[in-house]
Amino acid sequence: MKWLRWSRLIVLVLVLAVAVAFAVSVTSGLLRLSAANSMRVASLSGHMPVIIIDPGHGGIDGGAVGVNDLLEKDINLEISFILRDLFIQAGFEVVMTREEDVSIHDPGVSGVRRQKRSDLHNRLEFTERFTDNIFISIHQNKFGDSSQRGTQVFYGPHHPGSELLAETIQRNVVTMLQPENRRQHKEGGSGLFIIYQARSPAVLVECGFLSNPEDARNLSDPQYQAQLAFAIFGSVMEYLGMQLPESV
Repeated sequence: MKWLRWSRLIVLVLVLAVAVAFAVSVTSGLLRLSAANSMRVASLSGHMPVIIIDPGHGGIDGGAVGVNDLLEKDINLEISFILRDLFIQAGFEVVMTREEDVSIHDPGVSGVRRQKRSDLHNRLEFTERFTDNIFISIHQNKFGDSSQRGTQVFYGPHHPGSELLAETIQRNVVTMLQPENRRQHKEGGSGLFIIYQARSPAVLVECGFLSNPEDARNLSDPQYQAQLAFAIFGSVMEYLGMQLPESV
């Protein structure tokens, strides 16, 4: 849709502006940013894995429905597009499990429950095409108690790097955006199917609670989305031991 393409362009401009404004030692001194470097990456390790971004839900599966009828599937996609653009600008190969409001279940599968199961299996199969990757799934939370808020990051149990990546994202989101957030990163159980099965570094970022009015307001704001995406992006850079050069 035209409005989505235009909104992505506007948001990317916001991302770059926010990134410059956030030129601080957010990631333990490993990440430095200046307007002149044009987001070019200098790697300390020379290692550039494929970044897989998974906007949760889609199509028939809207995910959580929050304040003012916000749909999780839409917020997931908006944040994922910003995150994708940051990684592309930094020189990474990036793939997304979906780029539209679709479920990726097999054709001919009927029934919402079976379609959701098929969708999850297809997303996992998609990630397994890339042997050297980092998997980031973007989701939103919801709870009956509307006072609950804040980002929480879950990690897969089958790769030793997953916990470190989750801890890094949790810490940097709190430092940059949510100083009142006391949540801890947490191992994901079998209910978080894709990251539980993944054999690569894999995290699921519950960006906030759509059932909380303040979180919902923030998560629907393009500037906040850009800040959150930048915190995740910077955390992956820190995890990889990479930095953005101060000059070129």
